[in-house]
Amino acid sequence: MGMPIKLSIYEALTEAGVKPDKARAVERELEGALQSSHDAIRAEWHEQLMTKADGASLRSELNAMRSELKADMASLETRLNARLNDQLRWIITTQVAVVGLAIAAIKLL
Repeated sequence: MGMPIKLSIYEALTEAGVKPDKARAVERELEGALQSSHDAIRAEWHEQLMTKADGASLRSELNAMRSELKADMASLETRLNARLNDQLRWIITTQVAVVGLAIAAIKLL
């Protein structure tokens, strides 16, 4: 196994017959373009990656939302139980009234 051959753009261009000063200019332009694209990619990644501070902030927001949700659910449960108690009270009252009317109707006959 031999070592991999690494040619620079400059060497490849000079071997292809391009003048050395033109080959050096092309190499510098390509290196500059690559570096600027790497910088752009790094900037984009920096925008998209979450830091520890971002994670802690998100965690605290989620905990606050969880607490609010639990409080809302408890309030909803309380109101639901109150409405169910009202409904049960109406059902029992209606049954007592119907039984009373039935007894009154039987006594009148």
